[in-house]
Amino acid sequence: MISNKDAYNKIARQWTSERGQSFVSKLIIEFAEKLKAGSRILDIGCGGGVPNTSYLGNREFNVTGIDFSEEMIRIANEQEITNATFELHDILHYKPVKKFDGVLAWDSLFHLPYEHQGSIYEKIAGWVNDKCWFLFSHGDVDGELVDDTMGVGFYYSSLPVDAVPELLTDAGFKIERMTKDYKERDMEKALVVLCQKTGD
Repeated sequence: MISNKDAYNKIARQWTSERGQSFVSKLIIEFAEKLKAGSRILDIGCGGGVPNTSYLGNREFNVTGIDFSEEMIRIANEQEITNATFELHDILHYKPVKKFDGVLAWDSLFHLPYEHQGSIYEKIAGWVNDKCWFLFSHGDVDGELVDDTMGVGFYYSSLPVDAVPELLTDAGFKIERMTKDYKERDMEKALVVLCQKTGD
């Protein structure tokens, strides 16, 4: 099996085309409504920049999209999305210059190696300002698996759902909403969490 990075490079054009025809979840809209105009938002695993980064940029937030796929970042930059910059980074090695007021990780954290799932929230906590809002999706299987997307195999991993609240609390986040088996139109998410950094 090729790496996730190579897999996304391979399907980048097709992926972006299909995502560009998709909708922005009402959960992302509600997340945006909690932030002030001009807030700095980090979009982890931004892909080609549509539809989520584009939506947030059009809401007059300052959005930084990061992805480890060179092709995805190339396509995102081609979009010329308002109020958005795109950077090539692996989240495990990312070191932002400035802190963020909001973080979105939509269908991205479950691509991390299993051994890093327990530490990712503490890492993200170090990138944000107090009162930062953090919205993310999460897998529902404790362990690792490989699944096919657009004819290419992708690696996934996640911790038990019941482990998430304690990890977030230890990282300084307070959960506002934690929804299992979330469904919206043709979209299904095993778990979606909205939380806020509480401060030290």
